[in-house]
Amino acid sequence: MLPYYLVAAVLVIAAVTIVASGIGQRREVRVASVPAHGTPSPPRHEAASTLQPGPVTGEAPWALSAVPECFRQASAVHGTPAFVAARLPGDARRLPPGSVVSAADCRLLVGPATLTLERGGERLVVPREARAYVEGERLLVLRTAGATADLRVYHRVSGGGP
Repeated sequence: MLPYYLVAAVLVIAAVTIVASGIGQRREVRVASVPAHGTPSPPRHEAASTLQPGPVTGEAPWALSAVPECFRQASAVHGTPAFVAARLPGDARRLPPGSVVSAADCRLLVGPATLTLERGGERLVVPREARAYVEGERLLVLRTAGATADLRVYHRVSGGGP
């Protein structure tokens, strides 16, 4: 075991001697500076457009779920169009294009293939192929997109009707 300690000690002493003697290249550290122009100033105020967010607009398959003050989602079914269509209640009545469903301060405008939710300056569109149905006090939104479909069932929070 002693020979291993001797070999290790020789290696450590050799490494320390090489580092201490400065073998290898030494580099000098130089600090460079450049002149800077400008003066300190007080904090700048943000532009008015960044302080107040604008109205929300765009396509949103979940648009009615985004306004729980107007519509509360009770359930949702996702799957193939045939699977989802089978979950549509038999007594659900399709709302014709041009219908308007009001709830609290929201209006749902029924188009031929889209639904548009308006609330103040906000305008969200449930994209194609969306249809609205009513069954009693419930509002049903059926949307198909290619090989998938979803059916969302909502309760209106207050007032209004189709």
